[in-house]
Parts: sequence; structure tokens; C-alpha cells
Amino acid sequence: MSLPFISLSVPVYGTESSLPAFFDSILEQYPLSGSFAGQGALPIEILIVNDGSPDGSSLPKILKPYKKPLKKLGVCLELLEHGKNLGTFEARRTAVQASSGSYILFADPDDTLPPDALHSLYTAAVHSDTDIIHGRAECKKAFSQADSELYKNENFFELEKSVKKVRLGVFKEMDLLSSFLLDKNHSGLLCTKLFRSSVVKSAFADIPHTFCTMTETFLIYFFILLYARSYCGIEDTVYTYHIGTGITSNTEISSLDRWEKACTAASVFTVIFSYLEEHPLNLPRSAELITALEGLCRNHARMNIRHLERVIPSLRAEAYAILCDYWGEDYVKQIEKSMKDE
Repeated sequence: MSLPFISLSVPVYGTESSLPAFFDSILEQYPLSGSFAGQGALPIEILIVNDGSPDGSSLPKILKPYKKPLKKLGVCLELLEHGKNLGTFEARRTAVQASSGSYILFADPDDTLPPDALHSLYTAAVHSDTDIIHGRAECKKAFSQADSELYKNENFFELEKSVKKVRLGVFKEMDLLSSFLLDKNHSGLLCTKLFRSSVVKSAFADIPHTFCTMTETFLIYFFILLYARSYCGIEDTVYTYHIGTGITSNTEISSLDRWEKACTAASVFTVIFSYLEEHPLNLPRSAELITALEGLCRNHARMNIRHLERVIPSLRAEAYAILCDYWGEDYVKQIEKSMKDE
């Protein structure tokens, strides 16, 4: 069997029940004949990473009904196992290291792919030969009516606007990091992009092992942009976010484990700034980029501090101590003071 063109990476932790809908959306990418773009089935592999999920033992049973129809299409489905929970970032690393495709597509199991998503990304990659192919996304609300009160302040219009922010066209030999962080002409969403595998593997090689489940996509994209030199933006919708599921959903926090995962956003900036101390940026707008990163760091710390209100009262003192462990007590105090002065 020839090597796949796309390696699809899917980390799983407590999201097993969402997988059937995800796999159904994969099967819908293919016509009944099994042909793809007149060349037979699209050569892909799907790498499911069980990140030490409490219900991970159910994965073989969930995946079994999909193995045969996928195999008929020439799609390899592989289950990779972590002995314990290492965090979403490390689950993505495991898939990247195991991948054999020319390109890598990241996805989350509680989301889906619209019909023709893979066709659109594949066609753009072949025609543009770029390091990054970026398509648009759509958002669907996935919370119950009972939870809707928790989302009353969520600005879905702004969110939907953000997931559609793509710089259309083909751009080569450009400073993509400045384009993203300073010019803000495209979004940093990871799952709406197809990445050249060699670029992704180089990026992960620079990132130390890190337990991170929040903002890990920013960490990955930042390092990818240090290596990527070409970008192709397309109008097609290639991803469907189901808002209201997962750790980032706007719900009450009733366990310290979940709160600690929220605080791992601090690890993202620890890794980035530590790397930049040893490998200073050598770009025309380096000083502006550092200022932008410092601003993002402050914003994420503020967000964590505000989210303390979501922690149930009986756990709030312990949650605050965890917050200080991750961000540093002095930095937390500094951010709290700036918030009071506003």
C-alpha cells in the first residue's frame, strides 16, 4: 500500500461518545463508488490517540464498526495508547511521530468534517504545494437548553467571524508569524489547516514534553510558523466546531483536575519564552512580536483569574493555589492589581 497523503490526528480523552459522529463525517467524504477526485479513494490514515482516558477501554469496540468500511476505501485506522493521561499536546505529538502522510490534519473527536472537506484540502495542497493550507470553519451550538444560561454572554457572532478568517490566495517566502500575530489576517485555529508533515515534525522537535490541555493549539501553531514558509488560504469550509463540549466549554468547574487543566495555558507561554531566550527571533518585526506575545500571556492569565468564579466555592482556595503554581504568585498578583486598576 502506498503512503498516505494525509495523516489525520485525533486525541481522545473522555470524548469516546462523540467518535461515531466524527467517523460518520469521515465516511461522508467519499462517494458511494469509493472514488475520490477520479483517482480512487483519498489516501489517508487516521491515528486515534487514547490519552489515558477513563473510558479508553471502550475505544476498540467503538472503532470496530468503522474499520471494515474504511479499509475498503484504503484508509488505515490505527489506535495508539498512552498508559496515562499526558495531556492533549502530548497526544498530538504521539500522532505526529507515528504519522507517515505527506500532510497532517489535526481534529478533535467532538467535532466533525463537512462533506468535501478532505477533497478541498487535498486539491489545494496538490495545486499550491504550500506548507499550510487553511480553510474556513463553521460553528454549531452543542449545549442543552438547560445550559444555555451559561452561554448568554458568549459572543457567537465574533466566534463565527473568527473561524472564517482566512487570508485567501497563495503566499510564499513570507513572514507568517508576523502575518498571524501582528497583521491578524488569518486565524490561528489548528484544525482548519492542513500542514506539511516535515514542518510539523520540525516544530514538535523543538518543543519539550509538556502537560498541556489548554491553548496547546497556539503553542503548536507558533512553532509551526517558525518553520513554515508558504501558505494557501481557501474559501471552502473544512471543519465544524461543536461549541459547548470539552474543557473549553463555559460551564461550572467542580473538580480540581479540570481546573488544573485549565491552568496549563501558563505552560504554553513558559515554553515559548524559554525557547526565545535561547533562540531569539531574527525577523524584521521581532520586537513587535515579543510585545504581542507578552500581551497574549497577560490576557490568558486574566482569563484564568476570571474563570476562578466558575470554580465551586468549596474548591476555590485550592484552585487559587494551583493558579499561582502555574503562573507564579507574583505574576498573578501583578495581573490582579492591573485588573482592579482598570
